[in-house]
Amino acid sequence: MKLRIPTSNYGKKVRQKFSQPLQAQQPLLANNQQEQFVLKVSMYSALLLAILGIAFGLGFKSSAIVFDGIIALISVGLGLLSVITSRFIYREDDDVFQYGYVRFEPMVNLFKSLILIIVCIYALIGGIEDILSGGYTLQINGAVIYTFCAFVLCLIIFVFTRFYAKRLDSELIGVDNVEWKIDSVLYLGALFAFGAIVLFDPEQQESLTRYIDPILLVLLSVFLAFTPVKIFIANLKDLMMIAPQELDDKITEVMENLSAEYGFEDYDTHVAKSGRFFMIEVNLLVTDANAKLSAGEIDVIRNKIEQSLEIPSYKIWLLVSLTANPKWL
Repeated sequence: MKLRIPTSNYGKKVRQKFSQPLQAQQPLLANNQQEQFVLKVSMYSALLLAILGIAFGLGFKSSAIVFDGIIALISVGLGLLSVITSRFIYREDDDVFQYGYVRFEPMVNLFKSLILIIVCIYALIGGIEDILSGGYTLQINGAVIYTFCAFVLCLIIFVFTRFYAKRLDSELIGVDNVEWKIDSVLYLGALFAFGAIVLFDPEQQESLTRYIDPILLVLLSVFLAFTPVKIFIANLKDLMMIAPQELDDKITEVMENLSAEYGFEDYDTHVAKSGRFFMIEVNLLVTDANAKLSAGEIDVIRNKIEQSLEIPSYKIWLLVSLTANPKWL
């Protein structure tokens, strides 16, 4: 992401998205293509899980399995949004989106988490109603087959997305990875639950199977809701531009050192996070001794800020300005 230089005649038509030369952009573009590939694999895997869930759920009359399938089907649509968002994130800013497309990522993640929360609440209410009404008969063998197949698929995609979420430092993949992780754990728990039922005698098995499916539905909806709630809160903070505490403390430390080095009388900073990108504004109050800093010296200050923050330059929207009037801090 380019470093903004305040000037009165800055031309919108000649703005460039990245300050690096074309050769430096190649690894970034390659990472973006990899990110889209991983998101597509996750999306198609969710589609396969949806087909399995709805087919097995209807065939064996299991509300919990049908719910799994519906969740997976919703994930397919949300996954498509992630793929589209990934294509826009690094797109050059234009006359309409003059600050780029970085806000799309938290918006999509917020929407995805909200949909999942609503579905989980609906499933929780349905599961409780089934328990209170006496449950229903479940074909345990079919449920075991589906749960095992779903567990294997989720575990494979979890490992796959976890690897690329760390390698590419992608929040979009990270959100998908968390979903696959929770699914894997819950399917494994369901396998243990079904295995425990088999140990009971036939009469007890019949009684337990009437309640095991709605109970699993309730547990599934409750545990699934925790992660989207966390994602919702985190991305809501991004959209509200709440300053990340760690970044705020770091930029304060950096500016204290630079103020002592260059003799700035005072300074003011503003920081915010939007998805994987960071917006940083620094206003410096100059004195007679440093009021005539050259453009080259200001660039040196920018470079020192960037290096001290230890954040890749393409993830930073950095604005550094000088003023002799405390009013503009």
